[in-house]
Amino acid sequence: LANNSPCFLCFLLFFFFFVGGLFIRNTDQEYTAFRLAIFLHNTSPNASEAPFNLVPHVDNIETANSFAVTNAFCSQYSRGVFAIFGLYDKRSVHTLTSFCSALHISLITPSFPTEGESQFVLQLRPSLRGALLSLLDHYEWNRFVFLYDTDRGELWPSFLTSFVQMTFARTVHFYIILRAWGVKF
Repeated sequence: LANNSPCFLCFLLFFFFFVGGLFIRNTDQEYTAFRLAIFLHNTSPNASEAPFNLVPHVDNIETANSFAVTNAFCSQYSRGVFAIFGLYDKRSVHTLTSFCSALHISLITPSFPTEGESQFVLQLRPSLRGALLSLLDHYEWNRFVFLYDTDRGELWPSFLTSFVQMTFARTVHFYIILRAWGVKF
């Protein structure tokens, strides 16, 4: 078949799906997991489990630079990706979720869930909100320590504080501690 024939193009469209990957620099674990998942899917011996191959397009982003995040997302979109697997933090969450909603591209992420709901964001990490609020309510705690070691955890304290104030009649004090890398408690 010639590379520009209609049959060849149909073969490409029906047996390959382009998926994007947007990874924050120095997130090696997530990037390795993404590559392993693509590899395991594409090399599955059972054709009914994997009737198509996934073709990854990966960009590394610096989340402090909103232009770079926008450029990386547009690059993914121009490549024709059906979904983007990626991470976000407090600096890039709104940019990525708004692009996904506007362009109807799914964002699959292991990052902490966001405050707002988005039709095109699939959270792999469950929301801790219900579990934490149940603990606060059951034990009637008035103080709560929130310990985190990356900026991924920075989304939670303000959200929990506002949510608890709306949910409970009592005041709950949050103590927020950022653990520096290598420091043990």
